[in-house]
Amino acid sequence: MAKSTQKQALLTEKRIHQAIVDIFMAKGWEAISYGSIAKHTGLSRGGVQRIVPSKEAMMGAFQGQIIAFIDEALDFTNDQSLTDSWIVALDNLQFRNCITFFIGAISGETSGKVLAKKGFERFYEKVGQEKMQSLIGLSVCHLLDA
Repeated sequence: MAKSTQKQALLTEKRIHQAIVDIFMAKGWEAISYGSIAKHTGLSRGGVQRIVPSKEAMMGAFQGQIIAFIDEALDFTNDQSLTDSWIVALDNLQFRNCITFFIGAISGETSGKVLAKKGFERFYEKVGQEKMQSLIGLSVCHLLDA
């Protein structure tokens, strides 16, 4: 009986984490709340809050998925193909939500800032700091026009 309960708890946690990712990708970080997660999963708000007791804990649901999503959207063949694929990707709502999250997270003192820093450092290593700065600048200009 205990194994079944533990297995069920892990499945519930996984369901909540997936809901966080789904909501984030569809509507952005600001749309994630206990209410939106509860609605998405059919669980109670209290049940959700027991699994993810804070907005900080909600970030744990990402587990590298944001960086992987950004990576998959880009063509790293050469400098120009990277820029072109980044510009095209900015028209994708999910990609924009990821970039918006990273840009917004750097100004906070939360685990989001740590996540953003890791993401930026990973891309710095992959494409160089100057290129990354250029792409972030492009992103900010694009987001201002959106």
